[in-house]
Amino acid sequence: MQKKVLVVDDDPDILDALTMILESQDYQVVTARDGIEALANLKAEKPDLMILDLLMPKMDGWAVCKELQDPRWSKYRDIPIL
Repeated sequence: MQKKVLVVDDDPDILDALTMILESQDYQVVTARDGIEALANLKAEKPDLMILDLLMPKMDGWAVCKELQDPRWSKYRDIPIL
């Protein structure tokens, strides 16, 4: 079974490059362009790993990490974030 990685970045070139690299290593890749989309995809896709940009519009990576500390997100706390 393929491991799933959620890649979150507002730069489309970074998303494309990381997607290409990860897929070539047989990972399934899900992308998001901001923190709001990242949280939605985290719930919907339940990835094994999240690669998270810190500086993004709408909701940045720091805010995502802070949001994940809320008890509502407790079942996602075991997902590593890079």
